[in-house]
Parts: sequence; structure tokens; C-alpha cells
Amino acid sequence: MKKIKNFLRKIDLFGAPFNFKYKKHEKYSSSLGGLIIVLFTILTLTFGIYYLIPFLNRKNLSIIYYTMNLPKTEQIKLQDSKAVFAIGLDCDSNGRFKADDVFNLESRYVIYTKNTEGGYDKDKQLLPSHYCKYKDFYNKYNTSFDYLRLKGYQCLNNYSQTLEGIYSGQVFSYYEFSVNAKNTSKVAFDSVDEYLMENDCKLQIVYTDITIELSNYKEPIKPFLNSFFIQLNPILFIKRNVYFMNQYLYDDDQLLTIFNEEQKPKEMETLFSRYEEYSLYLGLDRESTRPKNFINYAKIYVRADIKKNRYKKNLSKIN
Repeated sequence: MKKIKNFLRKIDLFGAPFNFKYKKHEKYSSSLGGLIIVLFTILTLTFGIYYLIPFLNRKNLSIIYYTMNLPKTEQIKLQDSKAVFAIGLDCDSNGRFKADDVFNLESRYVIYTKNTEGGYDKDKQLLPSHYCKYKDFYNKYNTSFDYLRLKGYQCLNNYSQTLEGIYSGQVFSYYEFSVNAKNTSKVAFDSVDEYLMENDCKLQIVYTDITIELSNYKEPIKPFLNSFFIQLNPILFIKRNVYFMNQYLYDDDQLLTIFNEEQKPKEMETLFSRYEEYSLYLGLDRESTRPKNFINYAKIYVRADIKKNRYKKNLSKIN
């Protein structure tokens, strides 16, 4: 016990120094002071190890995520960020005929450009498409692909077209997907009305989306398939503006402070942003009254939004 007390006296950092020596000692030390030092050291090491392990494993993660409004839209190319979507009719069958028997599904790329006279020149290009395959979604969503039955949906042959601008801008370009009556005869329209009143029928788009898992340092961004739809109505022509925007990922994964705060984004993705929907009343007697757009039942415009997202991942680091 005496040896322990002597040891504790030696490590007592709180001892009061003398201006003289007393029994060969230059300061007053006590075993209680040494015990406090031992306890303080154990407590410090415990807290240090407790916080050091998640620090070294990069688990002290914070996310800065915000949306910026822009004076004009960015150029959006779905192909650059491997964003893709499938479009199709998700409809029941009444036994007499299917949705494909009464409806056409068309895909177009539209460009408005201002001319010298102050008006607009409009160019509509019919886009070739095919039944979707796993490779259209880069073989990343095969399980979801089968569950959503996307083999019956249409995918564009390529997504290289540029989405940009607003209606009043110099250039305005977007995708246009429309559902039209296949035939303009009275019998055909009567068949459509009967079909829609007896069956559930939707124009649906399935697109790539992401979720963010803060607890996963190596792969915080998890992609998945999401969807939205328009319910077809026999008396309405429904329109929807669907906006996509770019999201930029900044990854601050250095343990030491970086003096250059100007960073380039690690990656860029194109994501669904928002939508607007409106409709025109056309009535059940479309064939006889023939109002404007009487053959149309739904139309989706895929456009660039005047927004962008910034997503920054910050780690605790040594300053």
C-alpha cells in the first residue's frame, strides 16, 4: 500500500511547490492528487477512443443539401447522368379489346426557336422507341424492372436530346408524350368512352430516382425506380408539365482541412423535380363536336426546371 501511495504522489501534477526542500521534496504531493490524475487519464483515453473510432471510420458525417433558383435553365441531357425513363399504358382489359386497340402512344422532341420577326419556329421530331429491356436501365434494376412489368413499356432509342429553356426564351426544347385516339370515327370514340368508363387506364412514366443514406459513407446515394401517372378520363384532355433538374454532389472526404474551398462536383445526376397539371374539358361527344385537340386524351411534357440541387457531404476533420 505504501508503494502505491508513493507512486500516486509522484504522478500528482497538482502538488504545490515549496520555496525550500522538505525531506528532500520540492513540492507537496498527495496520493489523492495522484489518484485524481489516474482517473482523469482513464476518462480522457476512454472519451478519446470513443470518438476516435467513428472519426477514423468516417462516420461523423453531415449533409448540406439545398435547392437554388436559377435565372435560366441549365442544359439537361439525361444520357450524361445515365438517367432514363420508360413510358407506357397501364390499363385493364374488358375482354373485348385492350388499350393498344384504341390508343396511340407517341413520343416527340420539340424545339421552339425565336426567329428574326419576333415569332417562334417550332420543330417536332417523332422519336423512335422500342420495348424496354434490362440494358435500357443499365442492368441495375432488374428486379424492379420485372415487378413493374416494364417489358411492355416504351424506351427511347437514345436520350441524347437537350432539354433547356422556357417558353419565352430564345430556345425552348422538351420531350412530348401523348395518348391519342387510334381512329377518329364515331364507332372508335364510342369504344374509347366505353373502355375508359369500364376500366382503369393510366399513362405512366417510370424513371430513375435516388435516396440518400447518411449512415453509408462509401455509397450514400442509392438509386431506385420511381413513377408517376395520369389517369385517363373520357371527357378530359389532361396535360402535365414534368420538370427535371441537375443535382451536383460535392464530396469533402479529407481528414485534414483543405485550404482551397473551390471544389468541383464529384458527380452530377439528373432528377425529377416537380410537376404541374391542368386539363381541358372536351365532353363525351368528341367525334361530332370536334373541338381542338379532340383526339387527345393525355399529354406529358418533360422539361428542364429553373432550379438545381447542391448536395455536399462533410466529414469531421482535423483543423
